[in-house]
Amino acid sequence: MPGKLEQRRSLSKRSLFLRPVALAAVVLAAWSGQAAYAASARTVTITVDGQRSSVRTHGATVGDALRAANLTVGSHDLLAPAPSTRLSNRTTVVLRRGREITLTVDGAPRQVWVTATSVSEALDQIGLRTAGALLSADRSRALPLKGFSLDIRTRKSVQLLDAGKVRRISTNALTVQQALHDGRVTLRSSDRLSVLRSAQVRNGMVIRITRIRGSVVGEDVEIPFATERRPDSSMYTGTEKVVREGRVGVVHRVYNLKYVNGRLAKKLLAKPSVRTAEPITEVVAYGTKQRPYSVAGADGLNWGALANCESGGNPRAVSSGGNYRGLYQFTIGTWHSVGGDGDPVDAASGEQTYRAKLLYKQRGRSPWPVCGKYL
Repeated sequence: MPGKLEQRRSLSKRSLFLRPVALAAVVLAAWSGQAAYAASARTVTITVDGQRSSVRTHGATVGDALRAANLTVGSHDLLAPAPSTRLSNRTTVVLRRGREITLTVDGAPRQVWVTATSVSEALDQIGLRTAGALLSADRSRALPLKGFSLDIRTRKSVQLLDAGKVRRISTNALTVQQALHDGRVTLRSSDRLSVLRSAQVRNGMVIRITRIRGSVVGEDVEIPFATERRPDSSMYTGTEKVVREGRVGVVHRVYNLKYVNGRLAKKLLAKPSVRTAEPITEVVAYGTKQRPYSVAGADGLNWGALANCESGGNPRAVSSGGNYRGLYQFTIGTWHSVGGDGDPVDAASGEQTYRAKLLYKQRGRSPWPVCGKYL
């Protein structure tokens, strides 16, 4: 009996010793699992409308990173790369939010979608030429995500034929009446216009003013001008400019009018017609010079989409490690191999695109394994 009692006491002491050891093993295993899970997370850079931020995610795709950042992509948003793209340590996600603008150009409204963040950038995306135009908002104004309206009155050139003289006015007016007011033209009740005062003003419009004084009326008839096109080797192909603006000529005629009961009964030429202004031929120069950044077989590719994917469209972008630089994330060695000097980020956007085209001619899409599919 004493022998069995001693054996029980020995087993009890051993079990007390083993319990802390087993507990420590469990804690160590749990900590190791948590550490491995934490180590599997990636830090992804996400740029939303130019604002850069980082998010930690255990996901494998761009879509997972967006969900981790609580971001959704609308049908009018621009996202690069695609949601199904697998994440790597160098992945940068660029999201440009779509913005709907109520755009009214010379009184004609329409709805347009842009991914621009300012009025100036929106006008560039839409492709509107607004030199001399009046805008309802400053060009530098930031665009909200919703509820923005922009009124544009374009600059128009109008020629007035008035009492035998040609006068050109520039105006942002919508109607002939407003254009005449801008040109400080005074009309009497007896004067006549060749168009309605409420008519919409068009660029290049010719407005004839007939001044009626009593029973004698002077009438101006326009003589169209010719256009001469001249090649210019100092300008690039596809471009042209007006070297000399054309001007219509004028034939001035004077009539005697006879009214019966308030209606015109006769209109007789009082004296021979007189040319009071000769037409001036318009001279337009067109470019014949080849563009310096043209590369056959690469010009038609979507280089803008590739740049958005690689650098968010920033010509001075530098990767976190500093190895990849510029619009197309060149390494310094690759940049020099296609004839680039210095650092890509110091080169103009046009030159960076030209060097990227040369690289494409050498190696195809392989220098851009993730974003090359956008070309």
